This record gives sequence, C-alpha cells and structure tokens, in this order.
Amino acid sequence: MLNRTAFTIIALFGVVLVVSSCGKLNQEEFEMWKNEHVAQMQQADSDMSNKITMLEGKVDQNNKDTMESISKAKEEVIAASQQGDADTIAAAEQKAKEGDAQLRADLTKAIDMQGKEAMDAAKSGDAELQKQIDAASQTGQANSTTIRQLQSDIMALKEQAAMNAVEAAKKPMLVATVNFGSGQTGLSSKAKEMLDGAIDQLMASDANIVVVGHADGTPVLRGGFRSNWDLSQARANSAAKYLQSKGIDAARIEAVGMAHTKPIAPQTTAAGRAMNRRTEIFLLPAGAVM
Repeated sequence: MLNRTAFTIIALFGVVLVVSSCGKLNQEEFEMWKNEHVAQMQQADSDMSNKITMLEGKVDQNNKDTMESISKAKEEVIAASQQGDADTIAAAEQKAKEGDAQLRADLTKAIDMQGKEAMDAAKSGDAELQKQIDAASQTGQANSTTIRQLQSDIMALKEQAAMNAVEAAKKPMLVATVNFGSGQTGLSSKAKEMLDGAIDQLMASDANIVVVGHADGTPVLRGGFRSNWDLSQARANSAAKYLQSKGIDAARIEAVGMAHTKPIAPQTTAAGRAMNRRTEIFLLPAGAVM
C-alpha cells in the first residue's frame, strides 16, 4: 500500500511539472485536483485492506476446520486400532492357554516314561554294580597291603639317608685341587683361579681347613728341597698362605705334606705324575679324621 501511494504522489508531481510547463492549470486548481485524487486512492487502499482482512479470516477458519477434521480422524483410527489389538491379544491368550495345557500333558507323559526306564535300568544294573564293588574292595585290600609295605620301605630309606648324612658330615670334604710343575712350589695363575673359586665356600663354613701337599715320587736331585716330603710340604704352605691373603683366618688352616704316599694316578707315566703333583684343600668338620 505504501508503495502504491508513493507512486501516486510521484505521478502527481510529474503531472504538475507537465501542466506547469504548459501553463493550463493554476496553483489552486492543482491543489483541488490533487486532494480529490489522493482521497480516491486512500479509499481504494482502505477497501483493499478490508478485503485482505476478510480473506485472512476465511483462511484462518479453514485451517482450524482442517485441523479439527484431522484430529477427529486420528482419534477414530486409534480407537479402531486399540479395539483390534484387544481382540488379537485375547485370541493369543486363549491359544497360549490351550498350548500350555498340551505341553504340560506331553511333559508329564515323557517324565513318566523316563522314570520307568530309569527304574528298569537301575534294577538290571544293581547286580553288575555289586560285582564291581566286590572286585574293587578286594583290589583295595591288596593295594592297601602294598602301600603299607612301600611306606615301611620309604621310612627305612629315610633313616638310612639321615645316617649317611651324619656320617658324611664327619668326613673331610674336598673343596679344590691345584697342580704344580715338576719340582715347583709356586702357584700358577690357573691354580690361583681354582683357589679363588673356593674362597666363598671356605669363608661360609666354620670347619677347619686342611691343605695337603703331594709329590710325584721323582727323586729330588737339585733345588732347595731334600726330599719329596719337603717339596710336598712347601706346596701345601704355598696354597695355605694364598688362602690367608684372601682373608681366611690362619688359625683355621693346617698345612700338611704327604710326599708321594697317596698318588691318584700311576707314577710310571708323565700324565700320571703330573696329576700327582698337587695340593688339595679340605674342609674338616668337628670330629672328622683325615
């Protein structure tokens, strides 16, 4: 409406310009003509607005009527559906009841049959089961006798093992053996490694330590030793001093030379004599005798 009014006003100004240029209308006549035309346009706008208002009212009423029709139809559909559900549920319940009764009857019949079969099987198996029980009882008695004998044997072995352990504790325990070159009393690097490997065991024990030197029986013809006795003693002393240098109490150590009186290999071969040129380290528990 505003756009139409503005257009009208612009058109009037255009007419004014044209008329003024032509000199056919004066100012008073123009005002009268303008006012009359504006009044006509305003009346037309008012009529148009009234018509639009009437149309909007009709549209609103139509929408309201349509919504009421839709709501009513929806309620009718829901009511029909609920009635159909109720009928379906009632039919299903009736069918379930009939099926449950048939199922109970079938189960009862099956249970009765299984019970009868189980009773028959139990009766026929009693005799065989009793035979098996009797056989197992006899076998169990025989096994019981065997088990008692085994237990007795085990006890005897345990007692013997305990006695052996007591006896072993009374005997000297060889911890390490080192060898020497012919006529030599000094410890080689290999001999020192052997003694080093025994240090922890010697330190952990409270038993006395006996270091026993040996010779190969070859006559001593030169050097500072007069006999194999002196040579074997020097070898024992050499090992004993090394143990002392590693922190072992000298009061625990006894060094003894045995010459060639206790060989462990033949004295007639070079390999045998090399094995006999040795010093042995023993742990000597209290009460043990070399």
